[in-house]
Amino acid sequence: MFGKMLSYEIGSRLRTNLREMGTVLAILVVTVGVVASGVPGLSGTMTMFGYLMCVAIPVGIAISGMSDYWKTLYGQQGYFTMTLPVSGAVIYWAKVSRMIIEFLVALALAIGGGIAVAWAAAWSQGITLADYTAGPRSLFATFSTLVLVILFIAWIVSCLALILQVCAVMSLAAEGRFNHMGFGAVAIGLVLLYIVDQVLSGIGTFFMPFSMTPDGQFSTEVMWTSYRATLGTDGYPNVWGMGACILVPLFALFLAVCASRSIEKRTSLR
Repeated sequence: MFGKMLSYEIGSRLRTNLREMGTVLAILVVTVGVVASGVPGLSGTMTMFGYLMCVAIPVGIAISGMSDYWKTLYGQQGYFTMTLPVSGAVIYWAKVSRMIIEFLVALALAIGGGIAVAWAAAWSQGITLADYTAGPRSLFATFSTLVLVILFIAWIVSCLALILQVCAVMSLAAEGRFNHMGFGAVAIGLVLLYIVDQVLSGIGTFFMPFSMTPDGQFSTEVMWTSYRATLGTDGYPNVWGMGACILVPLFALFLAVCASRSIEKRTSLR
């Protein structure tokens, strides 16, 4: 049933996604063209606009998906969703899986768009892409390729965990006991979610015996020990705590289980 539900979710959003992605792609193509033309003043402005747009693409797609999650579960469309002969877990995971797919596609588009804008800017200045990106790349020169790959994967995992968490908060806030609060229950839930995530991130980063050295080797050394030794000096910790990459996703999975049960047993439609 999960496969059928996921196929339905993808199909129901396909037209909207194609329209949104097509619009974004068209704007990116125009932006790249203007940047490559090298028009004084305008080219620089459009370069910055292109970079900002690339950052906004995955964020906008994620927000659009979360809005759809609320409308199709707790708005008028929720009456149809709740008649489907599937469990709350299937509904939750199908919707979240579709959102994750949308986010990853948008992220790929954003990365490709950013590279295209950088190439266009380099072209307009008469230099190579390698020369144009030499400055930003120098900021990461001290890190090994393995470290950068691990950090990028950790960032993606944290984004996916956030999608799970926000959707779970919306489901938990839609229970009947919070009806009198309206959407304020979701707002309060998101604030509490932020606080808990920060606490878990701090504990995982500083106190869990799971860290990484600058050359990409994993270690059981606690970052707090290394961090405390550098206080009052110009030095940096010998390791970076990676425990947050475990605690936050685990908390997201816990919220996902709670949300699945909530959808199945305690949903209150608006």
